[in-house]
Amino acid sequence: MSDRHRPVVKKPDEILDSVFAGHSEAMFDGSEKGKRYLLNYLGMFNSIPNAVKFFVYDLLAEDAYRCGDLVVCREAVIRAGEYLGEAQVENSRRFIEYLGELRFIERGISIMVDAGEFQPALTLCDLAIKIGLGKAYAAKKASIEKML
Repeated sequence: MSDRHRPVVKKPDEILDSVFAGHSEAMFDGSEKGKRYLLNYLGMFNSIPNAVKFFVYDLLAEDAYRCGDLVVCREAVIRAGEYLGEAQVENSRRFIEYLGELRFIERGISIMVDAGEFQPALTLCDLAIKIGLGKAYAAKKASIEKML
């Protein structure tokens, strides 16, 4: 019998490190390249851990927003929200370290307010407050509530 090579199985932290490194490299050529890298990454791999998907979608929300691709940005905001809980539980240390760089909530609030979708924007403000992003989101929430 021939020797078979076992497929290399990376841990979520290793996958996440790879995503961050690849994204950083792509960003040297701008947000459009960063966005394309993330979309290609999502398309190439069908077994990305959900906790890692959160970070990918968060980065994608920012890149798409910077490129003016509000359709992709909105989808990334929604998807990041779907995977948030798993990132908090499965990769809590990395999630806590990443909180200061979190993008999807801010970008989601921005595009939703611009579209006149105040209720979803308020929901994102509540989420930001719940996960400990501070008083700035309480102020944003009050500001949005005045628009209603």
